[in-house]
Amino acid sequence: MQTQNNITGAEFLSDLNVLLSTSVGLNRNVKQALRKLGEHEKADQVYIVSINHDMTFTITEEWTRNGDSVFPATDEKRSFYYDRKLEQDLERDNYIYIRDIEEVTNEGLKNIMRAMQVRCAIFLPLYVSSHLFSFLSLSRCGEQELWSEEDIAFLIQVASVMSGALEKELILRKLVKHHALYQDFIENRVDYILRLNRHLHISFSNKTFYSLFGDSPDDVIGCRIGDLMTEMDIPPKQLEAVAKHPDMLLTFHSTLAPADKVIFIEWYAYPVKLDREHIEIHLIGHNVTRFREMENELNVLRTDLQVFSESMFPMWKSICERVQNDTGNESGEEKDDLRKKTEIFNRFYEELLSKIGYKFAAHAYRS
Repeated sequence: MQTQNNITGAEFLSDLNVLLSTSVGLNRNVKQALRKLGEHEKADQVYIVSINHDMTFTITEEWTRNGDSVFPATDEKRSFYYDRKLEQDLERDNYIYIRDIEEVTNEGLKNIMRAMQVRCAIFLPLYVSSHLFSFLSLSRCGEQELWSEEDIAFLIQVASVMSGALEKELILRKLVKHHALYQDFIENRVDYILRLNRHLHISFSNKTFYSLFGDSPDDVIGCRIGDLMTEMDIPPKQLEAVAKHPDMLLTFHSTLAPADKVIFIEWYAYPVKLDREHIEIHLIGHNVTRFREMENELNVLRTDLQVFSESMFPMWKSICERVQNDTGNESGEEKDDLRKKTEIFNRFYEELLSKIGYKFAAHAYRS
């Protein structure tokens, strides 16, 4: 068929497909596509109407011949209800053609069309992932001729091209969103995340790790992992072997000493296949410094308890025996000796309790 500007329908569809094929400035290109479509079809108004979850419909894109928006600027007034039958008709026939608005049985839709001064209109579904996502609406307000069956067949093809563009844009937006979420997760999580090549040189570092050594990933990229560690509890060859075994998961420990601060890290290493020939080693590290400190403090407590037991138990045993064998005939000197031993024992016991209480209170506060 020939369109209104004397180009074939195939040429128009080709131009439309090129216009909508780029994801850069798609919204601007959609507006331009609506303008071209409106001019070709001698329409007065062209809309893309999105279907909301609450079964209301919102005008998302519009073109009018006179350049004026038919709807008020507020989002609330740009939404209107219509019944389920209109959606079912769209899905069944692939279009709805209203030759005369007086034929419309839905009073809400009829009132909207009257307010828009529409004489006739055609609605074409725009599918995304096989679901009715929105629809394309063209309307005429004057005495233009009605759309023919050939015109409608052409418009169905136009709607198909626009559906493809909208689906592509939706997929790209999801990919961008997921990529942004992934980047935020990787960069801002508290764990250390690294990727090493086969020779254990760092090819990727998240901010948590590289900020230990500088302000940029370049401060660690290219460095051999062993050169940044003050100590590793496995030999480098064992870590290199991870890249050779696709199902391997290796756990090891290391210490770092950036800015004179010792950090203990527990690492999990496993292979990542970037492409058919390229395999690297992915590392996720947890800072276990606090747990190491707790272990050390518990060892000190264990030593203190051992010392207390060895040094104070004989005194405690002597006090108990003196109390049990008390006949009331002890001399003043014997009573003073018992009192002094009791005071010494109580003082050591209170010191031990205060030490234990301080350490456990400190751990509870850190947790």
